[in-house]
Parts: sequence; structure tokens; C-alpha cells
Amino acid sequence: MPVDFPPWARIYAFFRRWRDNALLKEFHNRLRGRVRDELGRDAQPMAGVIDSQSVRAHAVVGADSRGFAGGRLVARNSTAG
Repeated sequence: MPVDFPPWARIYAFFRRWRDNALLKEFHNRLRGRVRDELGRDAQPMAGVIDSQSVRAHAVVGADSRGFAGGRLVARNSTAG
């Protein structure tokens, strides 16, 4: 920790209190809203994007609803993520 910060135990006590009272999520949501507002966007995002290169669908998406990318050489039954 930088020398001008309070002792580690005090900072961690704040973190635990904020986490236990769901304040970290509240802080995040408020900050995101402010930033989006300053950028001229709606404060609440309307959609999200998940890159299939980062998240493997085979563990959470049923076989009947999966697509096929013929140009990719990815092992079909791979457990590596």
C-alpha cells in the first residue's frame, strides 16, 4: 500500500463493510451511470456482448440451439476454456 494510505486493516475493514452491505455494487452502478451520462449515453446499459472466444458455450447452451462455425478449428468436445 502507498505510504499515504491508512493501515491495510482499516482499508480492508471498509471493504468488508461495503461488500457485506452490497455497497460495492451500488458504487459501481452509480459510477457507471455518471460516466455514461457524461458520454451522452443512457445511464443504464440496454444490452451486453459476450465474446464466444472467451466463453465456451458447450457447458451452458443446449446442443439443439448451438450454431456451427465451419471456418474455425475448435475441438467439439474440448473441456479447455
